[in-house]
Amino acid sequence: MPYSPEEIKICSGEYGGIIMNTTKSRYPSWWAYYYLVRNAYFIFAIPCLSFYGIIGTLFVHDSRNIPLSSDYIVSYGCLSLIILPLLWLYLRTRAKKKKVQQVVQQIKESSPFAPTSDYEQLSFSKSCYFGIDIKNGTMLYVRIYPNNVMDVIGLDIHNFTRTVAEDGKLEIHTTYVSLPMIPLEISGISARTLANTMHTMAARGYEYKERFPQMIRYRVKEWEKVAGVPVAEVF
Repeated sequence: MPYSPEEIKICSGEYGGIIMNTTKSRYPSWWAYYYLVRNAYFIFAIPCLSFYGIIGTLFVHDSRNIPLSSDYIVSYGCLSLIILPLLWLYLRTRAKKKKVQQVVQQIKESSPFAPTSDYEQLSFSKSCYFGIDIKNGTMLYVRIYPNNVMDVIGLDIHNFTRTVAEDGKLEIHTTYVSLPMIPLEISGISARTLANTMHTMAARGYEYKERFPQMIRYRVKEWEKVAGVPVAEVF
């Protein structure tokens, strides 16, 4: 699925430079070109390939016609150019989703983070997780980016400054210089409901025996081992 303009701004550094604990950035240098080509593929190529593939298949299987070998190549080639790229995207995205889920599960089992399903968001297309634990006053953001780099960010009521909620989208503005804004696509629950929940938590206040954000940062190597990808430094 196409990435939002806000994410492209983050990629380009418009929301501030992103410094990693490795030399890899969240997005590869060729990402902008790939983004354009992929959008063109979905908008233009798939309809055209579908048309020629379906028409060609009907033609070669029509008993009234005597198809040539080139007719088979064109018809089945068009269908293959639809099926194979989509299958590759699906398998690649599913593998990322599994890694995200493994990291989230590890954190749930070893830290004060136990959100209910009502306050969890998992985006398949973006390989992204966000959850709110209203009992412990903690939040977790995990995402694997196109350059195979992962964000694992713990939040509590002290390190987000404001939220912007729109239809199906939520922006969380943080105190992190390297990632001042976290963009989220919300489904199943109102983005405004999540935003109101976060601000109500901040107004209520929590007493933390251990700061959840620092604990997440201190255990970066553990998350990298679980997912098999480097974790971006957040400060």
